[in-house]
Amino acid sequence: MLKDKLKNFIVFLLSIIILYLIYPKVLYKYFVYPMPFSEISPQSYFADWTVITSAIKCNLQGYDVFLNNPCDFWNRNHVYGSFFLLFPFNQGLINLYNIYIPIIFNILFLLIINFHFDFNKKKQIIYYLLFVFSPSTLLAIERFNNDILIFLILVLICYLKSNFLKLILLIPLSVTKFYPMIASIALLFKGINKKNIIYFFGFFLIVFSIFFMDLENIIKIFQNKKQFTASYKLSFGLSHFPSFPIFNQKFSIEQLYILSTFIFSVSFLLSYAISKIDKVYDYFTFSKNSDRLYFIGSSICISTYLIFSNYIYREIFIFFVLPFLFNTDNKSNFSKIMLFLILLKYLIYPLTYHLSFFYNNDSLNIVKSLLDNLIVSFMLGSLINILLYKSKLLKTNEIKN
Repeated sequence: MLKDKLKNFIVFLLSIIILYLIYPKVLYKYFVYPMPFSEISPQSYFADWTVITSAIKCNLQGYDVFLNNPCDFWNRNHVYGSFFLLFPFNQGLINLYNIYIPIIFNILFLLIINFHFDFNKKKQIIYYLLFVFSPSTLLAIERFNNDILIFLILVLICYLKSNFLKLILLIPLSVTKFYPMIASIALLFKGINKKNIIYFFGFFLIVFSIFFMDLENIIKIFQNKKQFTASYKLSFGLSHFPSFPIFNQKFSIEQLYILSTFIFSVSFLLSYAISKIDKVYDYFTFSKNSDRLYFIGSSICISTYLIFSNYIYREIFIFFVLPFLFNTDNKSNFSKIMLFLILLKYLIYPLTYHLSFFYNNDSLNIVKSLLDNLIVSFMLGSLINILLYKSKLLKTNEIKN
């Protein structure tokens, strides 16, 4: 037991040292993006976080930060829900807001990831290192994108038993960045009964009421769509494949979307068949933390992949599926295939952006886009099988009763 704790501590300590002392000068430059914000602005790091703190500051000064945010170094507008603007701001605590809070939550983020890996197993050590040092994780940490906060809260929700606490946490997440609404399925983890259904529909009633009251600002957010739409070099989504210049110079966007959707559909049918034959639902239960993580993580990845053009830091939610896959890979071919696809993605990942940015070679980025398509379609196939099986069980129990 002591040996395990020591291993965990050493791996975590090494991660902190490497991430905070080395990667801004070495790893980040070569494997993520050639020009970190830190080289062109007075703010050292955490540029996705400082746009929020600057918006809070300018909002207090009377600016409509959804239209104009001069407190931000790049004059970026506020593109999140109004909830963030309710946070207090004191100029004398600017280092606390912009440096120490991001560092604390980044360390917590790494600690939570560390907690879910078994360092007695070589396979898991490999996945751990590939995930922690992947471009998506490094970018999320360097920018301190608020996806890290959402990540931490969703992990907590998967461990919580109280639906009331889940509700309290899900509401601010959903009215701030919208896509966490899909995680409301967590309110039904303990079963579909009258009490849980009230929580579920109560959640949507509260969230849509807030949306209605904040409708004017939400419209402004989507008018700033370009600010949160990823470039093709740093994209995660169904729209990624059609955005490559090598393709859209020869084919129309519509044709490329049809092709991308066709690939996804074929992959989905294949994954659905594999997960059904493999009876992946036999290994799945909402009573296990790893299984709840899988369901929430897959739901987030599927919904954001299909609907939005996401920056690659959205891929940190792929982590959620790993504990379930590790627990079942010795008895499930579906889990073996999923782990192989994820391994392949993260093996080519570091070189993907190095080639793309420094040599304008998108070959690996195209492969990465196709792997994303496969991975997300496999998530969807497994979730539909799980839901169909669970609903069938529910109907069988109703008939018996």
